[in-house]
Amino acid sequence: MIRRAALLLTVSLLSAEPVSARDAEAAFAEGERQANGDGVVQSHAAAVSAYEEAARAGHAAAQNRLGRLNFEGLGTPRDRDAALDWFAKAADGGAPEHLFDYARALEATGDDGALPRAAALYRDAAEAGHIEAAVSLGVLYQDGRGVPRDPQEALRLYTIGAAQDHPRAMNNLGLLHARGDGVPQDYARAAQLFDAAAEAGLREAATNLGVMYENGFGVPLDEEEAHRLYRLGGAARGAETPGSGLYYDPRLRPPEPGPEARAARDAAVRAGDPVAAFQAAWLLLSPNPEAAPAEDLARAVALTELAADAGYAPAMINLALHYETGVGVPQNYVLARSWLLRAAAAGLEVAQHRGAALQSRMTAEQINTAQTRALE
Repeated sequence: MIRRAALLLTVSLLSAEPVSARDAEAAFAEGERQANGDGVVQSHAAAVSAYEEAARAGHAAAQNRLGRLNFEGLGTPRDRDAALDWFAKAADGGAPEHLFDYARALEATGDDGALPRAAALYRDAAEAGHIEAAVSLGVLYQDGRGVPRDPQEALRLYTIGAAQDHPRAMNNLGLLHARGDGVPQDYARAAQLFDAAAEAGLREAATNLGVMYENGFGVPLDEEEAHRLYRLGGAARGAETPGSGLYYDPRLRPPEPGPEARAARDAAVRAGDPVAAFQAAWLLLSPNPEAAPAEDLARAVALTELAADAGYAPAMINLALHYETGVGVPQNYVLARSWLLRAAAAGLEVAQHRGAALQSRMTAEQINTAQTRALE
């Protein structure tokens, strides 16, 4: 009996086959689908499982994705050591993006001893044409971290990026000109670079340009313009903050506000029509939910929840807005994100954008919990 068991175990071990390259690619594709919420409710936990299958077969991109998820603690407990191991495996393949991600992770650990290795990885990626890596390497040279301080080398690297309209490169190059660090001080040139970076959406550049206007450095003294730029920098910083406004389904005609239309709509709501409930809520709150009377606000939240529970995706977006802003309900980012995940899975692209913006303000634990709730 013992010999038979041993024989069965041997046969089982010998019949196991490694994951093929085709299977690894399929597993990676499934990981991407789950991670991006492409036709499904976004689930980093499901993505981790799929990526692990591909990564064990040596799929570099899957190894890189696992590094990111382990580093952030998304879909799996945060494990920086495991993340660095996965990043290292992926970087062994030599892809510039993987070299950059490994370098960035090493720098983010805060361990000064890891900075020389990070600098070397940034250099390899930069030499392969990765502009973000070149800029990050420039920062290390500018600050003298992991490499000897060398403003001239920082200048060279930023110039490469600025020539390709890279916002961070233009901003950092502007700082060198403003400070006269590695280059003769030139406020006018600095202002031009800050302006270009701000136009590309970099909030820090808008703030820096504001400083130039407030002091008349390289531009005419203009406090009004300075404050406008400071607000712009703040707005860019808060681009992911609440305030996107109520969403209205573009497939629908604007709801009629008259008494007859209201009576018909109320009858449809009583009959369980989610679209009617959505429109009734929208009318109660438009254009500014925060200015709505308390009674109207409570009624609108109830109607929006009714429509969302019935599976109407546009209502899910507005219910998420209530939870995100705390207007009409206690603020709850987890519930807001879970409703946006459901709306995104239903195919509403705006839910993906709003969800990504909200997620940037959430902890990994909150994100994981929201994904679990969205799947319930």
